[in-house]
Amino acid sequence: MEDRLQRALKHISRFVEQVGVLISSITIEDLIEKGGLNPYIVAALQVNSFREIAELFVYRRVERSLGTSFGFTMEAFLRELLGGIRGREHRLCREGRGWICWWDIVIDREFREGEATWKGKVLSVKSGPADVNKDIVERFVEHAKEAIDNGYRPYLVLTYGKRAFAVAESTLESHGYDPEEYLRVGRGVFKEFLGNPDLYDTIIDAMRGVGGVDIFDMLERKVDELAKKLEERYGGDVVKFLRSLS
Repeated sequence: MEDRLQRALKHISRFVEQVGVLISSITIEDLIEKGGLNPYIVAALQVNSFREIAELFVYRRVERSLGTSFGFTMEAFLRELLGGIRGREHRLCREGRGWICWWDIVIDREFREGEATWKGKVLSVKSGPADVNKDIVERFVEHAKEAIDNGYRPYLVLTYGKRAFAVAESTLESHGYDPEEYLRVGRGVFKEFLGNPDLYDTIIDAMRGVGGVDIFDMLERKVDELAKKLEERYGGDVVKFLRSLS
């Protein structure tokens, strides 16, 4: 387990490095010349200093750029931790058994559940409750039926949160899938697949020690850098700056 955790943490470490590279690459031209800042938002929010403008731009730029990529990072982290592989890398997918290609994680490990014997488990992974809507659940249901028909136990997995939104549970139920059986959220993920919900705490602590880069210090220094350049270019006149953006 410890070896798998260390391998999984390498995905987090690479993500932190990518954040650092992204922050370092942000320039004043991104803000002014490349349509990086919405002047209407700045005006409507009555932002009155170049530091606030730079802060709004930098933090939104980083969050928007990395929100999706961190979802993929967590998927890779969980796959490594559980000893699974991507569905599209599975031998059945390569052999033309298309049903398995869709799944984010496939764990080939035979097990019994009640009277049933399963060949393994297949997981569709989403970041958290806000990332799951009715369409996503209905897509899961469609693929879950195929997995069951082929002897694999399907799960819809949310890596964080305490409970899925009501729409996820009600949509599963409307198709005859009990959320208690097919949906795992937050600590429940680690209880189901690793037998210990408290591994969530271990993982949070381990992630806090990864990377060795003070990202928030980098963010603040980038904000200061851009604010200084804006001050120099526009002489402290925020209105002049906003008018220059179009």
